[in-house]
This record gives sequence, structure tokens and C-alpha cells, in this order.
Amino acid sequence: MRTHVILVGVDGSAESRAALRWAIAEAAHRGARVEAMLAYHREPAVVPAAPMGLNPYGEMPRRHPARELHEAVRQVRATVPHAPDIAECVVIGDAADHLTQASKHAELLVIGTRGRGAVREFLSHGVAAHCLRHAECPVVVVPPRSESP
Repeated sequence: MRTHVILVGVDGSAESRAALRWAIAEAAHRGARVEAMLAYHREPAVVPAAPMGLNPYGEMPRRHPARELHEAVRQVRATVPHAPDIAECVVIGDAADHLTQASKHAELLVIGTRGRGAVREFLSHGVAAHCLRHAECPVVVVPPRSESP
């Protein structure tokens, strides 16, 4: 028997945590599996020419995307009763492209949105707009919430 997959985009924002919470609750209700995906752009390994090899931008903090995703999943999962296990996937590149590609094997794609501007603007820009146009499964867009997780 095929397990249903609910794919959710996570970027660490309050909006993506709301989407993750919704996806976990829906998966618990459906008996589905959740896949949480975080996409990021790799930071440059070399700083453009600077005298004496000094970084003109100061010390840049190093990101740990897998740790960021795991912590977000851990915190949100703890708030949902009977939460299923969650597969965590970190990819390098454009979030919209990776989510739409992964939507080929999902039953549902869940994304959060900051909800800025008019509906027309929302539908013409950003990850949510791209996913709504190109995903190969139904897409749930979770609106912004007034409370933080």
C-alpha cells in the first residue's frame, strides 16, 4: 500500500512554521507521511578580492540549514498531538524549483505565505506563486497568523 506524502516548505519563518503545523495535523488526520523541505543558497567560499585576505563585511555567521530545519520540525512537532514522523530534506538551490519538482511524488504541497500586498501581487511573485502555477499536486497556502509558535 502506498503511503501518502504531504510535502511542506520550511524556511524558519513564522509563516513556514504555521504551514508545517498545518501539514503535521493534516497528516495525522489522513495517516500520511510529512516531508519537510528547506532550500537554501550556498554561501560563497571565497570573499571577492580584499586587501590582506580580510573580509570587508566582517565575520559572517555560518548557517547550518540541516540543524535549522531539524529544530523547526522538533519545536512544531511538539505542539501537534499524535504527530507522525517527519522526513527532513535540505537542498541547495531555489526553493520554488525544488518544491515543484518534489511535488511530483506528493499528494499535497503545503506552503506558508507572508500575505503581503494585494492578491494580484501575491499571485505574480514568490515561491507561493511559482508553486501554485507549477506544482503537480494540490497546493495549500497557509495564511499568516497573528501569533508566533
